[in-house]
Amino acid sequence: MSDTASATDTSRAPKLTAAAIHGAGLMLGLVYLAGGLDGLLGSYAPAASPGRRWLLAAAGIIYFVRFLVTQFVMVKREFPWSEAWAVGPWAALLQAGLIGIGGQASAPLGWLAALAVALYLVGSYLNTGSEWQRREWKKDPSHRGKLYTEGLFSRSMHVNYLGDCLLFTGFAMLTHSWWAAIFPVLMTASFIWVHIPRLDAHLADHYGEQYDAYAARTKKLVPYVY
Repeated sequence: MSDTASATDTSRAPKLTAAAIHGAGLMLGLVYLAGGLDGLLGSYAPAASPGRRWLLAAAGIIYFVRFLVTQFVMVKREFPWSEAWAVGPWAALLQAGLIGIGGQASAPLGWLAALAVALYLVGSYLNTGSEWQRREWKKDPSHRGKLYTEGLFSRSMHVNYLGDCLLFTGFAMLTHSWWAAIFPVLMTASFIWVHIPRLDAHLADHYGEQYDAYAARTKKLVPYVY
């Protein structure tokens, strides 16, 4: 059995668990937006316009679908239980939290909502688009053992993380509340101080000079800045 096939087999249950927890958070948010909890919430029932509710629901559903595609189609590495218990609840909290906060926004949709949607779409493209480019590149047997540095990853070493930062900034802006900023802020901080250093250490150990050359010419997260 190949290493990829083995990783897929051992990761199936953790991935399904993370997806189920994530889906539960999304479902809670959607039920809330639809008014299914109004009897329990009373004055905390959603006050957002139908347009904002639809945008919030679409943002949550699109992210969940992308999550499934990434986990079950594009990510071939091992996905341990420890990661499942971290990723699943965090994604559920993001979904339920942002949708819940946004559901309280009574302000009309305007230019801020348009900017939010634009950031969400750009971020989604950067994240999923970059992962898809890398997946297609790795299909070529001649690329085995080589570090992927092309496509969107030629602009940023962690352009997929940048995509998440942008899309959740857009998602948070869609809520029309400063309280929602805590989610993209925490996510960006975790990328900068936890995930990027850990992944860089792994890449440096695994690819050696290939990684050193890549890091010397490419910014870590934001092109031309950092």
